[in-house]
Amino acid sequence: MRKKILFFLPLMNSGGAERVTINIIKELDKRYYRIYLILGSDKIGNSLHLIPKDIVIYSLDVDRTIYSIFKLRRIIKQIEPDIIYSSLNRTHIAINLALIGLNRPKSIMRIPSSPKLVNRYIKHSFLFSLFLNKSLKSADVVIAQTPEMRDEAVEYYHIDRDKIKVLLNPLDRNLIDKSIKNQKNPFDKRYINVVASGRLSKEKGFDILIRAFKIVYIKNSNFRLHIIGIDYNNEIYEYRKLIEKLGLLGIVNFLGFKTNPYIYYNYSDLFVLSSRREGLPNVVLENIYLKKPIVATKCIPFMSELIKDGKNGFLVEVENIEQLADAILRYKELKDIGIEVFKQSDVNSFFKELI
Repeated sequence: MRKKILFFLPLMNSGGAERVTINIIKELDKRYYRIYLILGSDKIGNSLHLIPKDIVIYSLDVDRTIYSIFKLRRIIKQIEPDIIYSSLNRTHIAINLALIGLNRPKSIMRIPSSPKLVNRYIKHSFLFSLFLNKSLKSADVVIAQTPEMRDEAVEYYHIDRDKIKVLLNPLDRNLIDKSIKNQKNPFDKRYINVVASGRLSKEKGFDILIRAFKIVYIKNSNFRLHIIGIDYNNEIYEYRKLIEKLGLLGIVNFLGFKTNPYIYYNYSDLFVLSSRREGLPNVVLENIYLKKPIVATKCIPFMSELIKDGKNGFLVEVENIEQLADAILRYKELKDIGIEVFKQSDVNSFFKELI
């Protein structure tokens, strides 16, 4: 008899948690699992088209995760899942509250970002922190994206180390391959085209990247920067002011959200990750798969496992404008961009072991 797995997300946007959830759903062997997906709302979401057609989807039609608890509880009672999976801190809390008084399925909660960096940069309220800690401690399994995140979860959330499992973010290689097949180069080949990608928010460090690109452009005017990403909070106006102030109009370009970013990764000369903090950036894994040279900040310790400095990429200190500019200018020195630096996790083996 197939095991029933229920996944819960607020929206199906283009963030890392959503993409990882979709990739896990796609990889799970449907001969052994019946998969259900609950969304806070299905009216918003630029990744809805990526969900397989055979997945049963429930929409709670709520605009805030905290309002989902009672509706979520009713669906859990109706489905009676064997496993319930959550990938964001606010959904961890909602699930833990919804399960009060019910026969609890096995719960899996994935830590979306580095606990150490979240503690440094984000000030959660006392109540949010209290409920999050209780939720993570109630989980049967906590997923850390890297070994370092597992250590941080023990330190900051005081979770039993034995129930924290490391699962590297799975890639949808078939989607990437299909997305770049028979596609035309979107760039002007006269220039050195650099791509960065992520939502337009402070933690992605695009302000640092733009300032570094001023140095790059002064030293080599053939460079162009293309930033892919959705803008939820009108951040682009501040970035455009900075671009105008630095005299980079037409040199730094915002491309907005792209349903197929892989064309741009594939035809770029260099990919740059300028983040102040991350969990495990999918964009870096995707560009490694596409054999692109990468310049990245040391935003997480695991980055040194993905980027072999001076071989398939360069690593720079977070918020160091000069180092970032220098690494971008030196990208042609990289010779081993095709090396295999990480092994994909086997999602089916991981879930079978949990069951």
